[in-house]
Amino acid sequence: MTEAGQGAAITTVAGPTINRSDRRRWIPDLGGASATPLLVLFGLNLVDEFDRVAFATLTPEIRETFGLADAQIVAVGALSAVFILVGALPLGYLGDRYPRTRIAGVAGIVWGSMAVLLGLAWAVPVLFVAKLFGGTARTSNEVVHPSLLADYYAPTVQPKVFQLHRLATPLGAGSGLLIGGLGALVGWRLTFVLAAVPTFVLLSFLLKLHEPRRGGSLDLFADDQPEAPPLSFREAQRSLFAVRTLRRCWMGGFFLGVAFIANAQLLSLFFEHVHGFGPFQRGVVQFAYGSGTILGIVLGARAAGRAAGSGRFDRLTYVIGGSFLTSAAALLGMALTPWAPGGVILVFVLGIGLGVYQPAFYPLVARIVHPQIKTQAYGWTLLFVGFGAILAIPLARFGEHGSYRVAFAILAGLIAMGALIIASASRRVVADIERADTAAFSPPAN
Repeated sequence: MTEAGQGAAITTVAGPTINRSDRRRWIPDLGGASATPLLVLFGLNLVDEFDRVAFATLTPEIRETFGLADAQIVAVGALSAVFILVGALPLGYLGDRYPRTRIAGVAGIVWGSMAVLLGLAWAVPVLFVAKLFGGTARTSNEVVHPSLLADYYAPTVQPKVFQLHRLATPLGAGSGLLIGGLGALVGWRLTFVLAAVPTFVLLSFLLKLHEPRRGGSLDLFADDQPEAPPLSFREAQRSLFAVRTLRRCWMGGFFLGVAFIANAQLLSLFFEHVHGFGPFQRGVVQFAYGSGTILGIVLGARAAGRAAGSGRFDRLTYVIGGSFLTSAAALLGMALTPWAPGGVILVFVLGIGLGVYQPAFYPLVARIVHPQIKTQAYGWTLLFVGFGAILAIPLARFGEHGSYRVAFAILAGLIAMGALIIASASRRVVADIERADTAAFSPPAN
């Protein structure tokens, strides 16, 4: 392709615009692309949330079964989340070299099996192993799924695509009412076993999906142009760390990590200690959190869709930063309000904040990195977010022995700091997109 063609590709790569008359449809206008990949990946992302929500909602019951303290049961969840980092980069590396649909299929088998094992756990080490391997396999949803979706669908429709895909998480969290009811009715162990069943049903559909070309949705390549050979891990790492926008996203993600990964558990413990909530009431809290996140994802997709549709991908950083500030304000409000219903309302607001950024973040990352290494970009992102989750352990210990209100105020300050870091990246976005598109034609040698 000529230099002029490259320049034109950079400005027109966004693809077809979204038809306003179709905005009310449950499945968004996908620019003529098939909805099947989106629906299958949405389904898998939905059902993998069931055991996570069960662990968060039934944390006190699991704690009592094994005779653990608050900090210890949070450590099981948070440390297993940190050990997910073990799978983030390998999955990213494999996803940039081998068929991602097969990798996602194997991951689904593992996390479904581990949910069953968690319900059968007879000792804390077994509980931890089940959380560890189940969480590592679920990394596929945060690393491999986004990479697939970015290649199945054009950049302008990606905010709507990721809206539906990311809605799976809060919709799964919305199962908190059912999970809480099942936990009270049949106990926490059988609840985990039942939560694993839908995963195996969806895997047969996943294996029928075709593997998209890496970078194919960008319209940068001729139809007969062969796909470039994969980059080495070292070269991919060097290329990713050179993207200034991505570095700031990683820094902001670190501060968000404690809320995004461990917040469901912290919320259950906060409302147990501060407001004396039981299992069903904590299920209501998780339901409010999930419901708020649903609204946040919808609002975030609209804001991100306007930015992407106009080619202003730099504005996505402001959408992300604003979502962080909303989350920080909600956490600070929870720390200050003495009124339990007011705290639940603020949980809903917190969900909105943590939902808004998602339809903006994934399309942003897909546009600012080399098409051949975006799976690893999502892997590194999860790595930084996961490291932030470590902060949940001292916060839970401080909350148990000191004050959960003060712990949530500290958490609010950390997330506000992340908002400022990400918002400051806006001036780098255009240059990083041009650099990524140019590199697609002449990838570094292995």
